[in-house]
Amino acid sequence: MREDELFMQGVELMLFGVSTVAIFLSLLVVVIALASRVILRFFPEPAPAVPDRHGGTASGAPPANAQALDAERVAVITAAVHQHRQRRRAGQGLPRRHTA
Repeated sequence: MREDELFMQGVELMLFGVSTVAIFLSLLVVVIALASRVILRFFPEPAPAVPDRHGGTASGAPPANAQALDAERVAVITAAVHQHRQRRRAGQGLPRRHTA
């Protein structure tokens, strides 16, 4: 075979491959969009509860364990800071990275 024939065959093969990938990706986008619409139609996301001015939700119910959760977070963070400070005083802090 001559060089120009090989070159043309290579170009044809390249165009076939690029076309195949482009078609596949286009179909993939269409299928994902359709699946998204079907899922949102049959399984809609529940609307989030919007708190009113008095700390409750629009339905009148108080926020579920909001204060207890906040108090627990504060306690955990306080304990972690206390433990970190004790370890630093005792020289057991996290190992330092030495950069050259």
